Amino acid sequence: HELFDNRLTERLVADAVSRLFEADGTVYLATGYLTWSGYLALRDPLTEFLYRNPENRLVVVVSTGADQFSRLVANALCEHDPADRIRLLTYRDGFIHPKLYLRDGDDPAFVMGSANITWDGLGKNLELAWYYAPDSPDDPIFQTHLLWMVRFVSECEPITSADLSRRVRLGRTID
Repeated sequence: HELFDNRLTERLVADAVSRLFEADGTVYLATGYLTWSGYLALRDPLTEFLYRNPENRLVVVVSTGADQFSRLVANALCEHDPADRIRLLTYRDGFIHPKLYLRDGDDPAFVMGSANITWDGLGKNLELAWYYAPDSPDDPIFQTHLLWMVRFVSECEPITSADLSRRVRLGRTID
C-alpha cells in the first residue's frame, strides 16, 4: 500500500493508475474529468491491457461537461474496442466527484484520492492517491470499494453521441 502525490513522495499518480492495467480483469475508472492529456498518460498501459487478454474489460464513468470529456477521447477509446469491451457511462443525477480507479479480478487493486484523469491530476498538481493491492479478492477493504463501484455503475447510463455534442456539453457546464 503506497501513497502517490506527484511531488512530495516523488511518485506520480499516473504510475499508480497505470499499475491497474498490469494484471487482467475489469478496470473501473470513476472520475469527474477524463481529458485528452489524461488519456495520453494512460494510453500505453490501457492499450496493452486490452490487447493482452480478450477477457479484459474497461468501464469508464465520467462527467460529460465541455471540459470534462470529449468526443476525441471517446473515439480514441472506441478504436481499442472492436469486441465491445469498453463501457463509457455517465451519472445523470449530479456531478461526478469520486476519483476511484479499481481493478477487479484475481489480482485486485485500487487507487483512490483527489486526482482526476487529466495530466494535471496524474502528473502535475499536488494530489493525494492511495494505491491498495490486497492479498486476496476477498479482502474486506477491497470488497467495500468494489461493492460501491458496482452500485455506482448500476446507477449510470451509457454516454450518447448527444452527450458529446458541443451545445449539450456547453449547456451542462454553464448550468
